[in-house]
Amino acid sequence: MAKRNKFWVVLTIFFILVFGGIFLKYLFKDQRPNIILVTLDALRPDHLGCYGYPRNTSPNIDKLAGEGIIFDNAISHSTHTAPAMTSILTGLYPDRARVFEFGDKIFGKDFTLSCLLKNNGYATAFFSSHVSIASIKGFDDSFDTFYSIWTFRQDKNNKSLKVTEINNRITQWLKLNRNKKFFLWVHYLEPHYPMNPPVHYKNMFAGNYSANAAIRVPVSKDPAFGFGGIPLMLAETNGYRQDLNYYINLYDAAIRYADDCIGDLIDELKNLGLDRKTIVIISSDHGESLGEHGEYFTHGFNLYDELIKVPLVVRFCSFEPASKRIDTQVGLVDLMPTILELTGTKEPLGIEGRSLMPSIRGDSSCSDRYLLGFTATNKLAVRTNNWKLIYDQNSKQYELYDLKNDPQELNNLVFKEREQFKLLKNKLDSRLKQIQYDPRKKNKVILDEESQQRLRSLGYLG
Repeated sequence: MAKRNKFWVVLTIFFILVFGGIFLKYLFKDQRPNIILVTLDALRPDHLGCYGYPRNTSPNIDKLAGEGIIFDNAISHSTHTAPAMTSILTGLYPDRARVFEFGDKIFGKDFTLSCLLKNNGYATAFFSSHVSIASIKGFDDSFDTFYSIWTFRQDKNNKSLKVTEINNRITQWLKLNRNKKFFLWVHYLEPHYPMNPPVHYKNMFAGNYSANAAIRVPVSKDPAFGFGGIPLMLAETNGYRQDLNYYINLYDAAIRYADDCIGDLIDELKNLGLDRKTIVIISSDHGESLGEHGEYFTHGFNLYDELIKVPLVVRFCSFEPASKRIDTQVGLVDLMPTILELTGTKEPLGIEGRSLMPSIRGDSSCSDRYLLGFTATNKLAVRTNNWKLIYDQNSKQYELYDLKNDPQELNNLVFKEREQFKLLKNKLDSRLKQIQYDPRKKNKVILDEESQQRLRSLGYLG
């Protein structure tokens, strides 16, 4: 009898341990969300349906926006891919991260977003069709998977091989990591110059631009940059057309193509049962000039709003709150602390961004603030919701704009709004005093000829 009782005691303890362990595992299951960040190169928010654009360029992004948060005043801190992407990764402005161009080395690479998430148990991956991001020294250090591809070739179905391969690799990666917590960053080159979507996209918007009126512009003498006209290399590949609307049609078609790629990605999340476990963030590294200020399909040299305003859409796992819009100015440096808060990851000291969660929760104390912008050509800007001051360190000239009453930034008010000028100038002067080095000279990594050729083909080098 004693042996029988001992047997049942042991068996009972066994079941308690086994099923109790299963219960506790379920009770304390990791509820942290997965994060997918998608950035589209040179994407302007005003060419997306969720920002009021009349063309159907972005049905998939619009759907995500309708289920989440739209930031109407999101700002990049550079009009060049390398520093803008680095600001997302580090939560620092370009002068602190010390990245202004491709080939620069990130300062503080041990405290990047990918590094912190990896140390907090997240699988991390970066996939891109912009191969030159790999030239930013330290950018790839803390991603478990880092992949970029270089090709403009298309397959027999006129699909871009680069996007097809990248999306296939992303799908395989998601399948392998579906049972882990993960951070996935996808950067599509589209709609960046040379705006070369598959053939069946190219004429998608031909003929339905405003009154279908041709806007004739010259071809720029510069091979890569559109100063005063269409960049020469872009014109050459399009039969030297001089109708601005033709190129805007291509730009919009490239957006639609990238949007369809995002749709494929979201469909795969649903197929894998990950859509209710994953926060999706859509943004861009910078905008693009479409003729404003005499520049065409060019960026990197100025800090006007057509170049620094970017889309920002956040769709949460619960798909709530639906279609909320936030007007307060926010920056790309804010993405890092936001993702850290969402994933329960401790924020390191010195981050210059702020979490967006208080604004999302409706905290009215999240008032307007000063945001900074930089170019590799020695221009700086300080921006609020309503004002912007641009300073050219080479010419020592200032430009002051009333963004509320002059959103196209056509009227320089430096000599009319002296108090506003003085206030913003003091902000810039304070930052300039903190810059004790020239990272564009002291932080450079020599790029090989192949890397330089790739940059040249994208319009980064003349």
